[in-house]
Amino acid sequence: MEILSKFVSYNKTKYICAPASGKIIHLQFLNDKAFSNKLVGDGLAIEITSNYIYSPCKGKISIIAPTKHAFGIITEDGVEILVHIGIQSLKSDPSNYTYHINVGDEINVGTPIVKISDKLLKKYNYKIITPVVICNYHDHPIKTMSTASTIKTGKIIYTYK
Repeated sequence: MEILSKFVSYNKTKYICAPASGKIIHLQFLNDKAFSNKLVGDGLAIEITSNYIYSPCKGKISIIAPTKHAFGIITEDGVEILVHIGIQSLKSDPSNYTYHINVGDEINVGTPIVKISDKLLKKYNYKIITPVVICNYHDHPIKTMSTASTIKTGKIIYTYK
């Protein structure tokens, strides 16, 4: 991730990167109405296949859900990012998540955020659908979105205005 951080620091584009590798799913195809109707925000989901989630952007951790299945980041330019791990699980067990950061921590692209338990990954056959959305997208609309079918950790998934 060190090379990535140096590379993107020269890029003036406002971007959000993939917090994990996996298959890209556009929000309208999700079975969760809050996400598919953009009630939570606009962005993409990734069907992640590994247990580490990394920071998709530079900013500050604004919230970690009490159930630990989601966290928020506020970027320097005021964009509110939500990473929601596993829309399939209705009752999230906090013991499935081990965080490496705390609310208020400054983070960069590629900072390790959370490790998901192998138990949870196995339960969902190593396919955990994880939306990465801009909550205040009316103020910061998405400009370009990846058209790839799969993405690697740290690659840009979308840019915003």
